[in-house]
Amino acid sequence: MTLFELFFFFFRISIITFGGGLVILSMVQMEEEKRKNINPEEFADMVSLAAFMPGSITASISWLIGKHYRGILGGFVSVLGAILPPFLIVLLLSPFVLKYSECSYVQGFFRGVLAGTGAIIVVVVFNNVKNTLSSQWWNVVPYLLTIALIWKFSMHPLFAMAIVLSVQFAKDRMISK
Repeated sequence: MTLFELFFFFFRISIITFGGGLVILSMVQMEEEKRKNINPEEFADMVSLAAFMPGSITASISWLIGKHYRGILGGFVSVLGAILPPFLIVLLLSPFVLKYSECSYVQGFFRGVLAGTGAIIVVVVFNNVKNTLSSQWWNVVPYLLTIALIWKFSMHPLFAMAIVLSVQFAKDRMISK
């Protein structure tokens, strides 16, 4: 993908989606599956890394995919394409949304968006779990370990993720030797 294509890839996805990072993530995943340039395991790794990175998942996944295709400049261009539409939409539409927020049509629109967003998130989670289970069972262990540390031992999520990341790093080092 060229820099121009990267910018408009994320600009187009960002301008037509409601619901934030997980919805955009699912749209990116569907587009990448069509292109077949990033295999499902590599995309799952990008999603895991994007979820771990600080900031929005939209900016993180656009950075990682842009960097994959065109290096650091590709990352910057992709992030710009992803964040520009919501910025402009909020800038232009917020006065109208505030003015008409009590209108039943506006409320109905947002209820519909909420329902659609929930459905898309469920599909993305299901597909990612299915891909993880079908490719390598070990990829599920870090998720289960994180949940166990948080739930069973009341551990802070950041500490749990740090422990799981350390275990994953050690496992990868042992396998590569």
